[in-house]
Amino acid sequence: MGRIKGYLCVLLIALSLAGCQNQEKERQELRLQGIGQLDAGDYEGAVASFEEALSKTTSGIVGEFELDILKYRAEAEYGAGDFQAAAYTYEILMQVDEERQEYRNRACFLWTMAGEADKARELYEKMYQAEPDSQETAETLLILGQLLTDLDRFDEAMKLYEQAVNGGIKNGEIYNRLGLCQLEQDDYDMALHYFELGVQTGDMSAMENLLRNQAAVYEKKLDFAKALSVLEQYTAAYGATPEIQKEIEFLRSR
Repeated sequence: MGRIKGYLCVLLIALSLAGCQNQEKERQELRLQGIGQLDAGDYEGAVASFEEALSKTTSGIVGEFELDILKYRAEAEYGAGDFQAAAYTYEILMQVDEERQEYRNRACFLWTMAGEADKARELYEKMYQAEPDSQETAETLLILGQLLTDLDRFDEAMKLYEQAVNGGIKNGEIYNRLGLCQLEQDDYDMALHYFELGVQTGDMSAMENLLRNQAAVYEKKLDFAKALSVLEQYTAAYGATPEIQKEIEFLRSR
């Protein structure tokens, strides 16, 4: 009888091991299937495959496999345009794999894209504290600042922009946004101040907007000669549209 019980025990262990091996094989196959769907642009299919792969985890322990799948799932959710789901996935990653900088930064960007200004701002503050003058911080701020502006939360956007430039970020578009905020309040002198600071950064990606806005403010201040000078500088670098050429002719006649 004892020998029979021993055989049964060995058999059960063997069946259990076989079941675990089959489950692991299924998980790996689902992972590869999901990656293939992701690469092919089938984002919803990829999300479904990654979800099924995660469902095969029965231990309740989050290991390297689960972390890997969660990252792929977030990428697929982003590709599908489900920014809220992708942000939530990164929130999960922060809970199970520490609040890593890469997770926090990505979640901040995704909450911004999802229109969740409060959640995005909370994470942005931590992002700024960790990397006050990084390019990634500047790019995230521009998206968040635009969201706050769209929500008529101009003061909040302004404070974040000012915090950034005071903290050492050299980004022409942030200065451009500061100038536009001042322009909204009809403070032409401060608007001009920020546009000029933006030009001084030498940030060519923002220079076109900065020069056009700078010229517009000079014109509002009735400094036609300076407005003309800036527009001539603009056209030398970027060419003249019919609208710009008409404006130049107007300024020359003043």
